[in-house]
Amino acid sequence: MTELVVAMGLIVGLAAAHEVGFWIGSLTRSTDEPFDRQVALVRTSTSALVAFLVGFAFSGAASRFVDRNDIVVREANALGTAYLRADAVAEPQRGELKAALKEYTADRIVLLSREGRDRIDPLLAKVSGLHERMWRSAITATQDNAPLMQVVLPPINDVIDLHSVHLATARRHLPVPIMALLLGTAALSLGLVGFGNGRVGRRFSGLDSVYAVVLAIALWMTIDLDYPGIGLIRVSNLPIVETLAAMK
Repeated sequence: MTELVVAMGLIVGLAAAHEVGFWIGSLTRSTDEPFDRQVALVRTSTSALVAFLVGFAFSGAASRFVDRNDIVVREANALGTAYLRADAVAEPQRGELKAALKEYTADRIVLLSREGRDRIDPLLAKVSGLHERMWRSAITATQDNAPLMQVVLPPINDVIDLHSVHLATARRHLPVPIMALLLGTAALSLGLVGFGNGRVGRRFSGLDSVYAVVLAIALWMTIDLDYPGIGLIRVSNLPIVETLAAMK
């Protein structure tokens, strides 16, 4: 639902900018070729700036999206390794450690799923408790056994550390001032197109609509890619699903 609201908001906003520009252009209609040439120059320059900003924003969003997918793979590998190395410790700590790892892995799957969007806060609140359970079980099981510590503790430490890395990566987005500049420049671009049309008293609805829709789609894809938790484009939780399936 959120992604549809964003898409419709972009389309409506750009259409409104065009209509405001057309209205202002209609009020200033006159024969002034030097002024019209200058308007055309500014309009072309603004469109080029919009293209640059969209390309810059999309590239950054795509890079952050790849980073988020990489973090999921690293987290899945750390969880799988920690679960396997739990076999090196004795009971009852082995069962406690494996149970905590399985519960933690299941929670990560929910956090990365569309259905888990409303459960993010309670699941994140559980994380510190699960980390403590894992670490306490591992420390108790490997106490006074340095070689066993070297085997069991590093992957547990990786699991704990990757949670902070994952959160930081998930919260990293295009800075708000740059996003505001991008949206404002896009609206100005459509406004200048409408202004030029108003100056000549003629609408080019087909051509203007194509430009507005393509621009709205480019902006929507950039925003959706940069906020994968709320849009159609999502970070895959398949690596962690496969890891949980392997935890026998």
